[in-house]
Amino acid sequence: MDWNKTNTILITAFIILNVFLFVSSKNIRNAEHNPNYDKEFAQEVAYLLEEKNIKINVEIPNNIYILPVLETEYEIIKIDSNLLTNFLNERIEPFEDVYKYTNSKGETLEIIDGKKLRLTLRNKVDDKINEDSKIQEEINNFLKEKNIDASGYVESFKHTSENECIYAYTLKYNDYSIDNSYMYFFVDNEGIYKFEMQRIISVDEIPEKIRTIYAIEALPRILTYPEIKNKEIIKIEMTYYSAEDENWHNIERINSDPTWKVIFSDGTQIHLPGIE
Repeated sequence: MDWNKTNTILITAFIILNVFLFVSSKNIRNAEHNPNYDKEFAQEVAYLLEEKNIKINVEIPNNIYILPVLETEYEIIKIDSNLLTNFLNERIEPFEDVYKYTNSKGETLEIIDGKKLRLTLRNKVDDKINEDSKIQEEINNFLKEKNIDASGYVESFKHTSENECIYAYTLKYNDYSIDNSYMYFFVDNEGIYKFEMQRIISVDEIPEKIRTIYAIEALPRILTYPEIKNKEIIKIEMTYYSAEDENWHNIERINSDPTWKVIFSDGTQIHLPGIE
C-alpha cells in the first residue's frame, strides 16, 4: 500500500469535509443566501486555496444558473483508408486493432479511445513564438484541407507560452461551451505542428432543469486535485463537461453537466462540479 498517497487522500478528504461543514454552518444551502456577499466564507475559501499557494486573480462570478443537463452522443471514428488518406495525404490501408499510422513524411495520425483524433505533423520547434495574425488563415486552410466541419465551434481559449500557442475551439450550445467537443491547434513559430479533435454529433436536453451552485462554493473542490498547486486563477466560467475517466473508451452517449471551469495562468484547466 502507498501510505503517502493514502495519507494525502485522507488529508484532502478532511479539508473538504471541513469546508462543507463550514458551508452548512453558514446556511449557504439556503436558496436566498448568496455566499459571494459572505465575507467570512469568501475569506475561508481564499485561505484554503492559499495553503496550496493558489491565488485568485479574477473576479469570481456572482451568479447561479438554471440549466438543463445535456445528453450527448460522440462521433466514433472509423479507421479506414479514406480517413488515413484525408489526414496523412497518402493511400494507407488500415489494420485491425492498429490505432496509430505514419506516412512517408513522418506525420502521425493516432485514434485514442475511439473518439479522439490526434495528428502530429512534426516536432515542435523551440524558437520564441511570434504571434502572427495569419494563424487564423492557416487554421481555416487546415480545416478546409482536412474536410473538417467547424460550424458551431468558436474559439474558447488561447494560451501563449514562450515557444508555443494553443488555440482551443469548442462546440457552443446556448452560449455555453461543451468542453468535451473540441478542436485544439498547437502552434509554434513555424505554424501548426499538432492538431487534436473530439466531436459530439448530437445534443438533447433532459427536460428537468437544475440549479447550479455558486462558483465560490465550487472552488474548494480544487483541493481534490493534489497536482494543482502554486498557480494563479485567471478565469472562471460556466461550461458543460463530462468527466473522462478510465472507461472513456466505452462511452458513446453520456450526460454533460453544468460545470465550473477554472483556468490558470500557466494554461492549466480543471472542471469543478457545478451541481450538488
